[in-house]
Amino acid sequence: MLFCPRCHKLFHDDGEVCPFDGVDLVPPPDPRMGAKVGSYLLLDVLGRGGMGKVYKAEHVFIGRTFAVKVLHPKFKDYREYVERFLFEARAAAKIQHPNIVQITDFGYTDDAIPFFVMEYMEGEELVDLIDKASPLPVYRAVNILTQVASALAACHDEHIVHQDLKPENIFLVKKQGRRQLVHLQDDPLRPYKLEYEDTYDQVKILDFGVAHLARIKTEDTIAGTPEYMAPEQARGVIGDFRSDIYSLGVIFYEMLTGELPFTAETADELFKLMLHEPVPLPGVRFPKLKLPPAVDVFIEKAMAKDPEQRHQSMDELMLALRACFGDVFYSRDLPTVLERSPVAESLREDLQSLFNSDKIDRRSSVQRARTTKPPAHLDPSLKADLSSLFKK
Repeated sequence: MLFCPRCHKLFHDDGEVCPFDGVDLVPPPDPRMGAKVGSYLLLDVLGRGGMGKVYKAEHVFIGRTFAVKVLHPKFKDYREYVERFLFEARAAAKIQHPNIVQITDFGYTDDAIPFFVMEYMEGEELVDLIDKASPLPVYRAVNILTQVASALAACHDEHIVHQDLKPENIFLVKKQGRRQLVHLQDDPLRPYKLEYEDTYDQVKILDFGVAHLARIKTEDTIAGTPEYMAPEQARGVIGDFRSDIYSLGVIFYEMLTGELPFTAETADELFKLMLHEPVPLPGVRFPKLKLPPAVDVFIEKAMAKDPEQRHQSMDELMLALRACFGDVFYSRDLPTVLERSPVAESLREDLQSLFNSDKIDRRSSVQRARTTKPPAHLDPSLKADLSSLFKK
């Protein structure tokens, strides 16, 4: 097989230039590209990690695109790494949550390297969004973090703690917008406006490898990524679900500010800050962002050094998140906003009536759909059939 370095297409060895862009063809940069693993033809490299590579692949019989993760050959004879790789596949496949990447198949290559097959997604990692677009609007950050928390709640129900949450392990798929946003305005004649979001971020959590490593590590081994690691993990203690809650606090902080709460030149210096220094609250550190006060309250609790002082479940955390909305929020969250946010009484009444009218409008639209009759100019037999259908 030959490879076009510009369009990344693969070709059989019967040409010298790419027929699409005229670039000279070269050998593939990865020896597995163009090869088959099981029923999957590997087409391109999507990503590289410490444990292996993820390829874009096509099922040779049904033609559907998938992502295939292959363990690095250097680890195939190390039982610990193979078990960690297998656990990652089993954990994601077992939970079956819409915000966790779907695992569809598993197998071994011809040279006895394990691989597993995932749904193929087009989008970007959260780390890339933060790099190019932070600070994110509060409502967008809340939406992303709520989906992550929902997925983790399902993990914790299965007694699986992720242990390595970070923006690189959170993938975002852009979807068509479907929800209504309420914008509060400093205008007495028009105190709010409504609009529908153009797009929204669907979250997919990746990489459960450290979840297994944390189960088998020794006391002098630290599992995780230092910047997002809970203090107890930095001490070498195996974390529980509240370690994931701490990591979510760090990620929320970074989405809203574009900065990490703690940074240092070395891991040891970073751990000293995490263990002994108070969290620099974003509202105080970045006053120009004008973050809602509830954000500081949320961050301070989620990132408490003592796990007992954090949110004690993902459900509790998600409820606290819904109090963090500022001047822009989803219409479905109006009851929470009205309950927890300082809103003028006159505006409170308007928003409450908006919420009630929205429910009435939706009910009436459904009712209209049920009672609508077919137009009179239809063929009589078809009209009778449709009338019978509507009555049902």
